[in-house]
Amino acid sequence: MGSRLDTLRENLSNDRGSLAMAVVIWAPVVVLLMAFLVDVGLLISDRTQASDYADQAARRVAQDIDQGWLKTHNTRGPNGEDPGIEIKLDPVTGDCVPDAKQYLIDNQIADTTITSCTVTGNPRENNDLYVNPRITVTLQMQYKPLFVGFALKGDTTVTGTGSATPVIPK
Repeated sequence: MGSRLDTLRENLSNDRGSLAMAVVIWAPVVVLLMAFLVDVGLLISDRTQASDYADQAARRVAQDIDQGWLKTHNTRGPNGEDPGIEIKLDPVTGDCVPDAKQYLIDNQIADTTITSCTVTGNPRENNDLYVNPRITVTLQMQYKPLFVGFALKGDTTVTGTGSATPVIPK
Protein backbone atom coordinates (compact mmCIF):
# COMPACT_ATOMS: atom_id res chain seq x y z
CA MET A 1 0.00 0.00 0.00
CA GLY A 2 2.89 2.31 0.79
CA SER A 3 4.35 1.94 -2.67
CA ARG A 4 1.05 2.88 -4.30
CA LEU A 5 0.86 5.99 -2.16
CA ASP A 6 4.45 6.90 -3.05
CA THR A 7 3.74 6.39 -6.76
CA LEU A 8 0.62 8.57 -6.49
CA ARG A 9 2.58 11.33 -4.69
CA GLU A 10 5.33 11.14 -7.31
CA ASN A 11 2.83 11.41 -10.18
CA LEU A 12 1.04 14.36 -8.54
CA SER A 13 4.29 16.24 -7.96
CA ASN A 14 5.53 15.57 -11.49
CA ASP A 15 5.07 18.83 -13.47
CA ARG A 16 6.58 17.74 -16.74
CA GLY A 17 4.76 19.36 -19.67
CA SER A 18 3.09 22.14 -17.69
CA LEU A 19 5.26 24.81 -19.30
CA ALA A 20 4.30 23.53 -22.74
CA MET A 21 0.63 23.97 -21.86
CA ALA A 22 1.27 27.53 -20.69
CA VAL A 23 3.00 28.33 -23.98
CA VAL A 24 0.12 26.82 -25.96
CA ILE A 25 -2.41 28.87 -24.01
CA TRP A 26 -0.57 32.21 -23.87
CA ALA A 27 1.27 32.36 -27.21
CA PRO A 28 -1.83 33.21 -29.31
CA VAL A 29 -2.85 35.86 -26.77
CA VAL A 30 0.58 37.51 -26.91
CA VAL A 31 0.68 37.38 -30.72
CA LEU A 32 -2.81 38.93 -30.99
CA LEU A 33 -1.88 41.64 -28.51
CA MET A 34 1.31 42.44 -30.45
CA ALA A 35 -0.62 42.61 -33.74
CA PHE A 36 -3.16 44.95 -32.17
CA LEU A 37 -0.39 47.19 -30.81
CA VAL A 38 1.28 47.36 -34.24
CA ASP A 39 -2.00 48.34 -35.94
CA VAL A 40 -2.86 50.97 -33.33
CA GLY A 41 0.67 52.39 -33.62
CA LEU A 42 0.35 52.61 -37.40
CA LEU A 43 -3.07 54.28 -37.02
CA ILE A 44 -1.57 56.92 -34.72
CA SER A 45 1.27 57.39 -37.21
CA ASP A 46 -1.22 57.91 -40.06
CA ARG A 47 -3.11 60.51 -38.01
CA THR A 48 0.12 62.41 -37.49
CA GLN A 49 0.92 62.13 -41.20
CA ALA A 50 -2.57 63.41 -42.12
CA SER A 51 -2.06 66.48 -39.93
CA ASP A 52 1.35 67.02 -41.50
CA TYR A 53 -0.09 66.83 -45.01
CA ALA A 54 -2.82 69.30 -44.02
CA ASP A 55 -0.22 71.71 -42.62
CA GLN A 56 1.85 71.45 -45.79
CA ALA A 57 -1.20 72.02 -48.01
CA ALA A 58 -2.12 75.09 -45.95
CA ARG A 59 1.41 76.42 -46.38
CA ARG A 60 1.12 75.84 -50.13
CA VAL A 61 -2.07 77.91 -50.20
CA ALA A 62 -0.42 80.61 -48.04
CA GLN A 63 2.30 80.97 -50.67
CA ASP A 64 -0.27 81.78 -53.37
CA ILE A 65 -0.62 85.43 -52.44
CA ASP A 66 -2.08 88.10 -54.69
CA GLN A 67 0.98 89.97 -56.01
CA GLY A 68 -1.18 92.78 -57.40
CA TRP A 69 -2.65 93.35 -53.95
CA LEU A 70 0.83 93.61 -52.45
CA LYS A 71 1.91 96.18 -55.04
CA THR A 72 -1.09 98.44 -54.49
CA HIS A 73 -1.46 97.97 -50.70
CA ASN A 74 2.10 98.17 -49.43
CA THR A 75 1.84 101.06 -46.98
CA ARG A 76 1.77 100.77 -43.23
CA GLY A 77 -1.43 101.48 -41.34
CA PRO A 78 -2.11 104.55 -39.20
CA ASN A 79 -0.76 102.77 -36.10
CA GLY A 80 2.24 101.21 -37.89
CA GLU A 81 0.45 97.96 -38.86
CA ASP A 82 1.94 95.86 -41.61
CA PRO A 83 -0.19 95.73 -44.76
CA GLY A 84 -2.45 92.70 -45.03
CA ILE A 85 -1.74 89.89 -47.44
CA GLU A 86 -4.54 88.72 -49.69
CA ILE A 87 -4.81 85.05 -50.65
CA LYS A 88 -6.09 84.18 -54.11
CA LEU A 89 -9.33 82.21 -53.94
CA ASP A 90 -10.84 80.02 -56.64
CA PRO A 91 -13.28 82.26 -58.57
CA VAL A 92 -15.76 79.41 -59.05
CA THR A 93 -15.93 77.92 -55.56
CA GLY A 94 -14.72 80.90 -53.51
CA ASP A 95 -12.38 78.70 -51.48
CA CYS A 96 -8.81 77.41 -51.73
CA VAL A 97 -9.47 73.69 -52.34
CA PRO A 98 -7.84 73.64 -55.83
CA ASP A 99 -4.55 75.02 -54.43
CA ALA A 100 -4.58 72.52 -51.57
CA LYS A 101 -5.30 69.66 -54.01
CA GLN A 102 -2.42 70.83 -56.16
CA TYR A 103 -0.08 70.25 -53.20
CA LEU A 104 -1.21 66.60 -53.09
CA ILE A 105 -0.75 66.22 -56.84
CA ASP A 106 2.69 67.88 -56.87
CA ASN A 107 3.92 65.56 -54.10
CA GLN A 108 2.24 62.42 -55.49
CA ILE A 109 0.21 61.82 -52.32
CA ALA A 110 -2.43 59.20 -53.11
CA ASP A 111 -5.53 58.02 -51.22
CA THR A 112 -5.95 61.46 -49.65
CA THR A 113 -8.87 63.83 -50.16
CA ILE A 114 -9.08 67.52 -49.30
CA THR A 115 -12.44 67.96 -47.59
CA SER A 116 -12.23 71.70 -46.97
CA CYS A 117 -9.93 74.67 -47.36
CA THR A 118 -11.04 77.97 -45.89
CA VAL A 119 -9.46 81.40 -45.70
CA THR A 120 -10.54 83.58 -42.81
CA GLY A 121 -9.50 87.20 -42.48
CA ASN A 122 -8.62 87.99 -46.09
CA PRO A 123 -8.09 91.79 -46.23
CA ARG A 124 -10.74 93.79 -48.03
CA GLU A 125 -10.55 97.11 -49.87
CA ASN A 126 -13.06 98.92 -47.67
CA ASN A 127 -12.04 97.54 -44.23
CA ASP A 128 -9.54 95.30 -42.52
CA LEU A 129 -6.67 96.28 -44.81
CA TYR A 130 -4.14 95.36 -42.13
CA VAL A 131 -5.10 91.77 -41.28
CA ASN A 132 -3.42 88.59 -42.37
CA PRO A 133 -5.58 85.67 -43.38
CA ARG A 134 -5.53 82.24 -41.78
CA ILE A 135 -5.77 79.22 -44.06
CA THR A 136 -7.26 76.03 -42.60
CA VAL A 137 -7.11 72.77 -44.55
CA THR A 138 -8.89 69.56 -43.58
CA LEU A 139 -8.19 66.28 -45.34
CA GLN A 140 -9.01 62.59 -45.03
CA MET A 141 -6.85 59.51 -45.59
CA GLN A 142 -7.74 55.82 -45.61
CA TYR A 143 -5.94 53.62 -43.10
CA LYS A 144 -5.84 49.92 -43.87
CA PRO A 145 -4.97 47.80 -40.80
CA LEU A 146 -2.29 45.16 -41.30
CA PHE A 147 -3.26 42.45 -38.83
CA VAL A 148 -6.42 43.01 -36.81
CA GLY A 149 -8.77 44.68 -39.26
CA PHE A 150 -11.68 42.75 -37.78
CA ALA A 151 -11.15 44.50 -34.42
CA LEU A 152 -10.80 47.92 -36.05
CA LYS A 153 -13.80 47.23 -38.33
CA GLY A 154 -11.84 47.26 -41.58
CA ASP A 155 -10.51 50.42 -43.21
CA THR A 156 -10.61 53.55 -41.09
CA THR A 157 -10.82 57.16 -42.22
CA VAL A 158 -8.13 59.34 -40.68
CA THR A 159 -8.72 63.10 -40.59
CA GLY A 160 -6.04 65.77 -40.37
CA THR A 161 -6.35 69.52 -39.99
CA GLY A 162 -3.64 72.09 -40.52
CA SER A 163 -3.39 75.84 -40.78
CA ALA A 164 -0.98 78.52 -41.90
CA THR A 165 -0.68 82.27 -42.11
CA PRO A 166 1.23 83.98 -44.93
CA VAL A 167 4.16 86.15 -43.92
CA ILE A 168 6.10 88.55 -46.09
CA PRO A 169 9.79 88.54 -45.09
CA LYS A 170 11.10 91.92 -44.00
